[in-house]
Amino acid sequence: MTISFVKERKDRWQKLHSLVKKAEKSKLGSFTPQELIEFSVLYRQVTTDLAVAETQNVPDDVRVFLNDLTGRAYHHIYRNKKISWDRCKYFPIYTFPRLVRENRYVILFSLGILLVSMITGFFLLLRRPEMVYSLFPEGYLQSFIEKYREDAWFTSPWSFRPFVSSFLITNNLQVLITAFAGGMLLGTLTGYVLLLNGFLLGALSAEFFRAGLFLPFWAMILPHGVIELTAVALGGGAGFILARSLLFPGDYRRRDALRLHAGTAVQLTGGAILMIVVAGLIEGFFSTISVQVVPEWGRLLFAGITLLLVGKYFQRRPGQRPD
Repeated sequence: MTISFVKERKDRWQKLHSLVKKAEKSKLGSFTPQELIEFSVLYRQVTTDLAVAETQNVPDDVRVFLNDLTGRAYHHIYRNKKISWDRCKYFPIYTFPRLVRENRYVILFSLGILLVSMITGFFLLLRRPEMVYSLFPEGYLQSFIEKYREDAWFTSPWSFRPFVSSFLITNNLQVLITAFAGGMLLGTLTGYVLLLNGFLLGALSAEFFRAGLFLPFWAMILPHGVIELTAVALGGGAGFILARSLLFPGDYRRRDALRLHAGTAVQLTGGAILMIVVAGLIEGFFSTISVQVVPEWGRLLFAGITLLLVGKYFQRRPGQRPD
């Protein structure tokens, strides 16, 4: 009993002991958000282990060790502390890019679903247009071509553009939040949102390609689309983090695993929301300006610069402030 009791729980005792030593050395302010959550989860688990040890035939040295460990952890978890506004202040500068780098694989997986569905929609419409048309209301895809040729997207007066931008931001936020929250349905809704939006964009680009407007289409989409698609991929990645916690909790109970990783998912979504706002402003005030004012080459140049800036933003900067 004693051997199995210690063996099954030793790893989390050691993890908590390491975090307690770190807290005693440099306080909780040095912890990452994920370490703070893990500290809380491990504390509750070890407290439960102590309660079990008190009722079982466990050696005194084990009970003394657990009692000391939980007591030291309690001091750091429940001590009075001020809210650190620095974490909010530096979130978009340091914390958000770091979280993206740390979770790059699940984000790339999300982006991959988006791109594969986009390519699928493009080639499926070229090869089987009747099949793709049947998935949408009659004349839906063709209506975009008509609006473009009539210059209907580029005639909104400047006084109306704030409302256009607000509408676009609201619509894109709905997509983002759905992709994030869909993780609670084991990622099924997240995957559906990514597949649907990628497929629609690919089908639209194919429809413009058939009309001889492939380059104008992407010149209209990419100035804001670089940031917008990145944000949607981040929202999808956040949703898959939630789903992974539920499907593969590891040594934790599912609710503990969810609590451990939900903070990361929420923060990724928060950063993606900021990106959606920026993309909406670009779409409302730049992407939909008449090509007579901003030619196609200027739009594509803007998109290329945006892509470089987004990549640079997420790179680790030497000497950056620690989170």
